[in-house]
Amino acid sequence: EMNLSEERQVLKIESYSNRFANPKIIDMWQGSVTIKLLKRRGSENMKFKFRLRVAAIIATMALLSLTYMASAQYQLLDWANFEKGKFQENSSPIGDKFDTMAKIVEYSQIPNMPPAFCSGAVANEVGKYGLQLYINPDIWKLGLAYALPLDRDRLGVVGRALYQADFYLPPVGQKLPSLAVLAMEQMAPGEKDPHSFYRFGLSLNRFLYFSYVVKDELTARIFLQDESMFSKLPRPGWHRFAIVFEGPNRIRCYIDGHEATFSPVEEPTLRLLQVGIMVAEKVEKYNCYADNLSIQWTPEDYPIPISPYADTWRNVPVSSAPRTTVAPTTAPENPTSPEASASAISWLDTKVGWEMSREKQTPMLVFFSAPNVPSVVLLDKIIGDEPQAQTFIKQFIPIRIDVNQLRGGDIAKNFNIFKLPTLVIVNPQGKEVNRAIFGRYDNWQTFVAKLQTK
Repeated sequence: EMNLSEERQVLKIESYSNRFANPKIIDMWQGSVTIKLLKRRGSENMKFKFRLRVAAIIATMALLSLTYMASAQYQLLDWANFEKGKFQENSSPIGDKFDTMAKIVEYSQIPNMPPAFCSGAVANEVGKYGLQLYINPDIWKLGLAYALPLDRDRLGVVGRALYQADFYLPPVGQKLPSLAVLAMEQMAPGEKDPHSFYRFGLSLNRFLYFSYVVKDELTARIFLQDESMFSKLPRPGWHRFAIVFEGPNRIRCYIDGHEATFSPVEEPTLRLLQVGIMVAEKVEKYNCYADNLSIQWTPEDYPIPISPYADTWRNVPVSSAPRTTVAPTTAPENPTSPEASASAISWLDTKVGWEMSREKQTPMLVFFSAPNVPSVVLLDKIIGDEPQAQTFIKQFIPIRIDVNQLRGGDIAKNFNIFKLPTLVIVNPQGKEVNRAIFGRYDNWQTFVAKLQTK
């Protein structure tokens, strides 16, 4: 039997566990074969049960410490950006005339397009090449499916999955393309039409819509529309359309982080889905442009990444702007330079930093980060406050990467980055020299020691 002091300790530990322990971690721990055996062995021993509970809390706190570093990171499942100038593997055409009506184009070679099409910051996001779809009433449906499928069951209770595509919207006065992003069941080999899918996009030059469609059924099982948000879309310019699956049943629809008025939708039916795009037009003919088909996901309850096109909404009056319940309304002026350390270090993007490293034959220090991660915020503050940290970093070409952006996520995937923040020293030839993960209880001295240890 336990004495009174031990009972009080157990109550205190249980209270702490109930307040702070992650249920998923507790479930994982309780499911351990070892623990099950120990429970059976000590089922009659109250003192053993007390020690077992203490061990559970210690294990939980250790796992929570790891979770602290790894939180707030979207994983990039797959991404089609057409930068090789050709269709990527795992692409599946939608429509009978895809081979003659769809092609990869070089943006700079498209005549009579405004600067918002492929210059400035936009060029960094859409790159050199993209997808052009030509649609007319005779061939009224055309599209592309891409990427590995994601099972919604992987999201658990609070996770999110982002099915995204970037669409170019022409200037006011020109017809908006009837483009949509799809979350669709995989087509069988040789099929040209998806069997069942969710769709979010533009229609009839008049409204945004969300639909749930099953092949050969005359009407959509769900059809919702939003004329208000449609009228506020900044033009000309690129925009990121996203179908966001939230937990097991909820679906939200966003353009650059702005949520449609009909969102959210409770719809659990379709589970194993890949990303696609489709243009459907029975009246007019035109070219339209799409890029960056992708799937990102996280098992955590974390806001969707800031759209690279969020700045285009700055001139939309606040009183009429669509609601932004998940993502911030605007992107930072320089997403590679957080306020906490901007005055101390001028972080570069990957392209500029890589070119400078090769030119100067100076190694790079690559900072893998994401917004709103406590340990990233702490490291930023340390870098901003401590001259020793600044002196160390200035030995290198400093590069900062937001792993929740598509390009950053792809680089993080190539470097096997799973915890944040991680700093990696890379030589001018692109070879990793060393890396270190900034832990919850690190200071600059303990962290730089890890970074310098080979």
